[in-house]
Amino acid sequence: MDTRGSAKTVYLHVGAPTAGAAFLQRVLWENRRRLGDAGVCYPLAGPQEHFAAVMDLREMSWGGSRDPAWNGAWERVARRAREWDGGTVVFSDGLLGGATEEQVKRAVAALEPAEVHVVFATRDLGWQLIFDWQEQIRHAHSITFERFVDDLVTLGIDAPEPYGEMFWGLHDPVRVLRTWETAVPKERVHVLTLPPPGGSPALLWERFRALTGIDAGACDIEGIEGEEPLSAIEAELLRRLNVKIAPVLGGDYERMVGDHLVGHGLAEATDETGRTPMGLPARHAGWAAERTREIAASLRASGYDVAGDLDELTTSRHPVETTLPGDVPDELIATASVGVAAHLLEGLTRAHERIGLAHLHGEMAEVRQNLEKLLAAAAAPSPALQRAARRATGRRGP
Repeated sequence: MDTRGSAKTVYLHVGAPTAGAAFLQRVLWENRRRLGDAGVCYPLAGPQEHFAAVMDLREMSWGGSRDPAWNGAWERVARRAREWDGGTVVFSDGLLGGATEEQVKRAVAALEPAEVHVVFATRDLGWQLIFDWQEQIRHAHSITFERFVDDLVTLGIDAPEPYGEMFWGLHDPVRVLRTWETAVPKERVHVLTLPPPGGSPALLWERFRALTGIDAGACDIEGIEGEEPLSAIEAELLRRLNVKIAPVLGGDYERMVGDHLVGHGLAEATDETGRTPMGLPARHAGWAAERTREIAASLRASGYDVAGDLDELTTSRHPVETTLPGDVPDELIATASVGVAAHLLEGLTRAHERIGLAHLHGEMAEVRQNLEKLLAAAAAPSPALQRAARRATGRRGP
């Protein structure tokens, strides 16, 4: 094995999925060349290869299917990490948090002889429940928020699939890090805390950057948006739409919803209704606060390095005025639905115009090609072409 990696450090960001993971992955991918110049390797050949690598490592399917291209993806990423001649490698995927002890040991072994560190980002449990439910409805699910929370509170990890395993198996830092500690010593385990949403994502990046030793000027995060929750109206409207559109869109669901609804049509549609934030069901607010305090106490006692402040987890407060998605009045849903329809029709019109222009450009390109052929032929006209030209002009000749 290449001995150049003996002084190398690999940072595996293993979760939580809805605690800034997508933001960090965008920053790392868009700045990969700048990071390389600074001696840091982000070992991906494509922006979504981190997902393929984890699917391969965990031997998972997604949405009921498994892409053959995932086979060997973890080893390909690990090989780039081993072959990097710099001092630091960073990898990020929130689904790594669900790896088993055997998978964790295999992941670390593939990166040897580098020194592997594990990073887990977390926030107040109440916000985690909100973010994770919204992530589920962004992936075509239609379970109500109240039912989602009820099941997770009462049944824990045994809640109906995929919710129990996807929430507690990926978002509970105590559970996740206990598994990773079977392969990585606790002094190499790092907990990164997040304040409530609403602030700049620059704080997350600054903490992650400092933890991993990335130079302050190595990355440009300007224009890369953080993860903000949908309002109660946006979330409930998307959930209801899923009942109708998810079966129709099938495999195109995530692309279509991501391109046209989330962050686009839904936001515009609620301009008239307002965007009241979501809150937890009142019956579970006390439970969430107590469970968060227990998690923070366990992390404090673990001896893990903390980037941020564990008190951020227990002092997080929801805005004064919140509502449950199920309590959004039907008239507001109707108003927002009209806004979504208008947004989609406007988008359809623009797409039609673009298609028309593309068709026109295609025809013009064909005309140009034909003219070029005619000009080339005219430079050395054949007898047949000369006769055709005379006939076209009404001239006679031999």
